[in-house]
Amino acid sequence: MRLKILPKIFLLLGFLALVLVIQYQDKIKEVWDFNMEKLRIHRENLFYQAGPEAKRHRPVSLLQKETELKAGFPNPFVRFNENSWNDFWNIIYGAFPVEEPEKPGLPRRMRQLTPAEIAQKLKETYPNPFNYFKDEHWQVFFGIILKKR
Repeated sequence: MRLKILPKIFLLLGFLALVLVIQYQDKIKEVWDFNMEKLRIHRENLFYQAGPEAKRHRPVSLLQKETELKAGFPNPFVRFNENSWNDFWNIIYGAFPVEEPEKPGLPRRMRQLTPAEIAQKLKETYPNPFNYFKDEHWQVFFGIILKKR
């Protein structure tokens, strides 16, 4: 007796599910599209540095640039250790979630900082000497760190 009623219950539940899907298909599509957009942004953020969007790629060796910075701007670079250099180069070459998302609930898109944003971040992170830099200092500084090899 139980085996004969079980298919009828599943048929009824399947029919009920079909009716609900048809009735709420617009809302389901909206939620689906939102989650797919969220997933796409997360994927783009994950692979940002490897993609063509990244304007600056971190070179294999930064030793020459570090030497030029130490020679041109001894304060604070002569006191930098390996962790300090990594933090510094992350500001230059890293990607940050800067702008607000297009819709509430979406993650922020990652991008590299512009030279003006790099200057601001360096002033916040290393106030001495970057707060005292003049335009000509920034030109020399960006000439060293952003030049192509």
